[in-house]
Amino acid sequence: MAKSWLSFANLSDPYDRKARFLPAVLSVLPLLPASAAVGGPFVEWVKLLLGGVGIGAVVAVALSHAASAMGNRLQEKLWPRWPNDSPTNRWLHPGEERTSKQQRELWYGAAKRLVGIDISAAVASGEEVEATINDAVSALRNLFWERPEAGRLRMHNVDYGFARNLTGLRPIWVALLLASTTACWVAYFLIDHSVLLWTVVSTLLALVLIPVAFWVLPAYVRTKATYYAESFFGTLRAVDQATRSGEVVSAKPEPRTS
Repeated sequence: MAKSWLSFANLSDPYDRKARFLPAVLSVLPLLPASAAVGGPFVEWVKLLLGGVGIGAVVAVALSHAASAMGNRLQEKLWPRWPNDSPTNRWLHPGEERTSKQQRELWYGAAKRLVGIDISAAVASGEEVEATINDAVSALRNLFWERPEAGRLRMHNVDYGFARNLTGLRPIWVALLLASTTACWVAYFLIDHSVLLWTVVSTLLALVLIPVAFWVLPAYVRTKATYYAESFFGTLRAVDQATRSGEVVSAKPEPRTS
């Protein structure tokens, strides 16, 4: 089972698996109590899905892309001017209160040495500041991908993707949770009182998870974005130091962030 889980649906890397597919699977799990209460085949369907074969593989890929799309939609709501108001870009912007001018100048110098984009010049001229910052961040992200210094950055990239996509999918899993709870109560009153346990479980999940969905998870996504930004600039410093010590920097394909 472990092997099939790691290779399900041929999703190629940890980002695909944890940040895209896992939130999608978690979003349909609220149906489990209702399925158990009415004797449905939900558990067998989940086993097929996690096996990553046949129709399960097709569904897995579809779910992962749906999670990504919903996550992108949430991202645009949390940061309406994305990527310019995202933590990584914003911390490079002149006047950002979270970072000092001295720190930004160090980052500007490192970015210029590594990717040849002069943010300081754009800031001094006041022209295309946001576009220059975004170009530099994009080029650096591409440069960092699979660098040995970027292990923590990759971890936080996956964590952010998971939090964002799970939160983006909340309209789906909240609706399924409410539907499941309703189905359990209907089954309890009209079909079989023995399903009381599943009815209680579904009700408790709804009482706990619905407030979490709307009051906890958005802040959680912002926190994960902050952690990513911290790791990004830590990687920037580490790669710059390694490069200035004579190590050759090699560019890698653009990492997945959606």
